[in-house]
Amino acid sequence: MKQVNTTYWKVFRIDELFDVVKGKRLTKADMVEGKTNYIGATAFNNGITAKIGNSEYIHPAGTITVCYNGSIGQTFYQEEPFWATDDVNVLYPKFMISKYIALFICPIIYKVSLNYAYVDKWTAEKMRSSKIKLPSTQDGSPDWQYMEEYMRKIEQRTKSAISAFVAAKNKPHKIDTTYWKEFELSSIFDIVLSKGDIQAKRMKEGDIPLVSSGKFNNGICAHIADGDGKAEIFDGNVITTDMFGKSYYQSKPFYAVSHGRVNILIPRYKLNQYIAFYLISVLDSSFSSRYSFTGMCSQSQLKQEKILLPATPAGEPDWKYMEMYMRGVEAIAKEKIALLTKKKQEPVQQTAITNYGTVNIYEK
Repeated sequence: MKQVNTTYWKVFRIDELFDVVKGKRLTKADMVEGKTNYIGATAFNNGITAKIGNSEYIHPAGTITVCYNGSIGQTFYQEEPFWATDDVNVLYPKFMISKYIALFICPIIYKVSLNYAYVDKWTAEKMRSSKIKLPSTQDGSPDWQYMEEYMRKIEQRTKSAISAFVAAKNKPHKIDTTYWKEFELSSIFDIVLSKGDIQAKRMKEGDIPLVSSGKFNNGICAHIADGDGKAEIFDGNVITTDMFGKSYYQSKPFYAVSHGRVNILIPRYKLNQYIAFYLISVLDSSFSSRYSFTGMCSQSQLKQEKILLPATPAGEPDWKYMEMYMRGVEAIAKEKIALLTKKKQEPVQQTAITNYGTVNIYEK
């Protein structure tokens, strides 16, 4: 897989590129109903948590918001005027910004945020002196044209991929849950937490995944060489569920941050990746709308949770059914991907991290 060449990229301080302004808190009691976006400390919906009519502290469109509390580091480009809470920093560009340039920069800023945590927040003061690496021109300036064209190309490839998936008609079918049964999560998993207080920025870089709370990258915030002497390294082939209720399958040995409240679900049965992916879809479906920063998914709560699963006539989870179902899903996905590949071409695959996660693009 061909990676983006950063040989000619240059390091810039954020305050060289942006003025960093802290948002202002607005309590629910003071909110007036309206049409202006209210940007809060969330990882969802471009940061929008409400629509308000208040107008005292409105930031202009064409700026970037970064959470430094709550969903730390979540970075979004704002195309409409908005109010930002005091858990959010607003980045005013000192250059002519566009949506595409912003979408190029946002994931780079988010990457820097992984060095911070709830106990060491990425405040406006710290953000101003933080550094990001960007493509540069021969005179050492940021190469805005390259960034714009790169993201336009990703947008074009993504739209083409979505169109191809829509064209590949696959009629949905309803799963028969007549013989499914509720199981206590604690009856199929031992649920544990990490000890110690590993922080990515204090760890030496290595090959061991460090799992935290987050929507992307399988929950992995860094790769480290070793722990802090207190934290346990967990075996792979387990499931992690973070404080927001987001679950991932961890195939390799890993560490987990304790301040991220990552629950490690150790199976009491023979788990494989197919069964794990089936269970994760059930867990995410059950928890995604129920847990948040103000109502976190704790170890004690997980131990009381029940999930609905296919069951055998004996009343046990039907692991064989789950595995075969996910193998079938994998086969269908591979077939759809094959529809996107032109038989007479051998494209070079590139990977880019965008505001919407990791996107694969193809160059002729």
